[in-house]
Amino acid sequence: MAPHYEVVVVGLGAMGASTLYQLAKRGVQACGIDRFSPPHSQGSSHGATRITRLSVGEGPAYVPLVTASHRIWRELERELDVPLFEACGVLVMTSTDDPGESDFTQSTIAIANNYGIPHEVLDASEIRARFPQFAPIRDDAVGYLEPSGGYVRPEACIDAQLTLAQRLGAEVKLGTDVTGIASENGKVVISTKDGTIVADRAIVSAGMWTADLLGDPFDRLLTVYRQKLYWFKVAEPSKFAATSPSFILIHGPTLEEASYGFPPVPGEGSMKIATHQHSTATLPEELDRQVSPWSATLCTKPMLMATFLGSLLKWWTPRCARTLSRLMAGSSSTSIRRLVVSLL
Repeated sequence: MAPHYEVVVVGLGAMGASTLYQLAKRGVQACGIDRFSPPHSQGSSHGATRITRLSVGEGPAYVPLVTASHRIWRELERELDVPLFEACGVLVMTSTDDPGESDFTQSTIAIANNYGIPHEVLDASEIRARFPQFAPIRDDAVGYLEPSGGYVRPEACIDAQLTLAQRLGAEVKLGTDVTGIASENGKVVISTKDGTIVADRAIVSAGMWTADLLGDPFDRLLTVYRQKLYWFKVAEPSKFAATSPSFILIHGPTLEEASYGFPPVPGEGSMKIATHQHSTATLPEELDRQVSPWSATLCTKPMLMATFLGSLLKWWTPRCARTLSRLMAGSSSTSIRRLVVSLL
């Protein structure tokens, strides 16, 4: 007879691990399944650091979610005695004459004002005085500084939540490929290469594999985008790390002209820089996970990152220490709203 659970969580990255942990805390008979062994580098929940801040410029709906997450990170740290959340602050800056229709920094400031989130608004001279590594910004630059933000360690966060979920009674099946998900007689039937699992409910958080697993309409709504992460050597890592928050820089009107980065992690001597792109799609089976390291000089590459680093940062060097790819399964907010309305 197929094993039966109240809830099965398919995919145990950042979303799936947290979901399984919260179910286990509530006493739900739950099982988590992943085709790999998380934390791993095959999806999007890796890369050593992730920015977290209470005022998320993408929209106010995130405020209660992030507020709760900060509380959960501290709870997990106390429970397991592991560092998960570094509150080094977050600095969001606009340094361009064309920030687009909606200036991300101004949106972030507006949300912080509406929700009473402690912050400071800095002009260019104040940014330069407080954070000299950003001295090359434009004279009309504007910054939003949120002291309570910073970064989390995604791999450690996933591991912590899976550890506690299992302590609380949840089962975890790793190295298990899910081949199909179907509704039968009011139950959810999850087919895997190792057999069948039955659940009252299923939560699918499979990232770039979600569209294939769920089919219509998700196969039309969700698109996979490859993101590239770079770590560049810093000439004075101790000076940089001592004064640097995590940061987001808007230096043009499009998504590809928004970059983000982190202070050097202790012992590494390099800073992580990345962008988001939603113009070139890929498929899981076609993905090239190798990233060209730009090891000699950025000047030979007509890349936006070179322009960004050269015009904004002090103390960085064009020597690339390492690179990673990660994947995002995305959709327009309009498409998701239409889907939700159609399902209600």
